[in-house]
Amino acid sequence: MQILHTRSSDGTRLRLARWNEDGDKDILLVHGLAEHLGRYQHIGEYFASQGWRVTFLELRGHGESEGKRGHVRLWINYVEDVQAAMGTVGRPMVIVAHSMGGLVTLATMQHSMTPKVHCVALSNPLLGLFTDPPKLKVLGGRLLSKIVPTLALSNEQNPEHMSRDAEVVRAYANDPLVFDKITTRWGAEMLKKMQDINDHAASFSLPLLMMIGGCDQVCSPDSARAFVNNYGGTAQTKEYHQCYHELFNEPEKYEIMADLNNWLTQQWPEQTPSS
Repeated sequence: MQILHTRSSDGTRLRLARWNEDGDKDILLVHGLAEHLGRYQHIGEYFASQGWRVTFLELRGHGESEGKRGHVRLWINYVEDVQAAMGTVGRPMVIVAHSMGGLVTLATMQHSMTPKVHCVALSNPLLGLFTDPPKLKVLGGRLLSKIVPTLALSNEQNPEHMSRDAEVVRAYANDPLVFDKITTRWGAEMLKKMQDINDHAASFSLPLLMMIGGCDQVCSPDSARAFVNNYGGTAQTKEYHQCYHELFNEPEKYEIMADLNNWLTQQWPEQTPSS
């Protein structure tokens, strides 16, 4: 693995990682809220072993990338981070994104994507919360996001909801790079973009694999299913009925990654244009 850096359009310095520089097919990995490179090491290594050149992006405010933890001024800033990472990849690719990273990736798909993206796979994307916040809390959050946008509040994540693997839960709870607060602006921007993406599901056209943990208690499985039903392009669902939120950290993670690898390989064209 090698560490790379790039800058988003506003100058924010972003950390990336690369596995298997000699791979002839490219994957870009986009993580979820409060995650970082260390939680994706085994994923990068697995896909590198399958012949992929793997690039992992740490979004602003995460890991060792610049930015306030759990904060974004506008959701488009995350989109610009992904676009910068795509520029670092520099070749046609597939994108694999988890949770919040799924919402960021879908937002990126609303804009021009260069180089070409062949398909997208989403793992329990943030298209709906498992427990909807009270309407009064949402309205209050919108107001606070305008008055005190950087006010940080608990993200109310329970580590035990991440995985059925007790060691994963312990590591998550004790990880110094995993944060447990989000700002009022982050919350308002997330809810606004989530609604926008769901309202425009029919406008998307890239081949999509929706990977759902049937027992996810972080993101809503029903919201993911509804999005697929309304999706404008070709969409396939792979549901793991017993799994929690982090499919790639579940006891059967290598079976799940093998399923994903098979689907991505099927989507990859036999001959890829150079640009």
